[in-house]
Amino acid sequence: MIEWQRGQTVDDIDTPALVLDIPTAERNIRRMADRFAGGPVRLRPHIKTHKTPLLAHKQMAAGAIGVTCAKLGEAEVMIRAGIPEILLATEVVGPAKVARLVALNRHAMVITVVDDADAARAISDAAKSAGLRIPTLVDIDVGQGRTGVSPGEPALALARQVAEMPGLSLVGLQGYEGHLQHLTSAAERERQCRAALKKLTDTADLLRGAGFSIEIVSTGGTGTSQFAGEHPGITEIQPGSYVVMDSHYGTVEGLGFEQALFIVTTVISKTRPDVAIVDAGMKAASIDSGMPLVRGIEGAEFFFAGDEYGRVVFDRPRSDVRVGDRITLVPSHCDTTINLHDHMWVMADGKLEEIWRIEARGEIR
Repeated sequence: MIEWQRGQTVDDIDTPALVLDIPTAERNIRRMADRFAGGPVRLRPHIKTHKTPLLAHKQMAAGAIGVTCAKLGEAEVMIRAGIPEILLATEVVGPAKVARLVALNRHAMVITVVDDADAARAISDAAKSAGLRIPTLVDIDVGQGRTGVSPGEPALALARQVAEMPGLSLVGLQGYEGHLQHLTSAAERERQCRAALKKLTDTADLLRGAGFSIEIVSTGGTGTSQFAGEHPGITEIQPGSYVVMDSHYGTVEGLGFEQALFIVTTVISKTRPDVAIVDAGMKAASIDSGMPLVRGIEGAEFFFAGDEYGRVVFDRPRSDVRVGDRITLVPSHCDTTINLHDHMWVMADGKLEEIWRIEARGEIR
């Protein structure tokens, strides 16, 4: 049980705490929605970043047509929270997951993706037995080298097989250029993005020429959303990190979104004038994209000092940083940092408004 009072400041809350500046997050939501309002490309934001139904509902209220989830567990949380349409952007393989996918489609529209005929057939058989047809996208590898069938003829061959499966309804394609999201140069990111998306849209044209009705061509992340949204033939984009941002995306040119997510930590020891030990360690911040940044203290760097400890090193002795002081960190990767926490402390104008449970935290299946 977390004890808190509305109106508390950062100095009042217990640490380490994951803090969301909600006015900033709402501005980010509106900026992304406004980019595509009234145009041919629709927004289907990825909730694997924030994992929080309240933020998903804010995205829907701003104009999103639905959300994208990485895992069935995330989709289950979102459907229980009333989100009506979900794209499950990860392949569903194995009897347990297939049964969950079919069950979810009794309560909401859950679009699935496939890149293998046998896996697709297993979904089809289960859906047919339940009296359902599940909307399906063929997943295309546009250069990331992760999931997805090769563009062109291999994709067409799989589409022909899927179209014959009675429990599936082929409605389009997905291709994610995830390998391009953090290219620093806007010009180089745009060049490579357009080349990757051409593989996807050319494949969509190939399938249409073969008689398939391709309604959805889904792609795009935070780093490529602008270019994907302008690319002819794309119908929807799936950005996620833009809502809260992180220091890794902070190095990427031209995105136009603000940092809304922070880790507040307390100085618990300061036995040297140029080093402070804080109570946020590897269990409070992820390390896959590097160290978090120290906010608001020039010449300070953060390093992990263990599971529960962090080390803030200053470029000179600091008598103004004392035991009990709060230090704010900017996460290097928002997705993996959020997944370490059960709650967000939601702040506005420096005051605590609410504590939100991160409902889909830990939903990795």
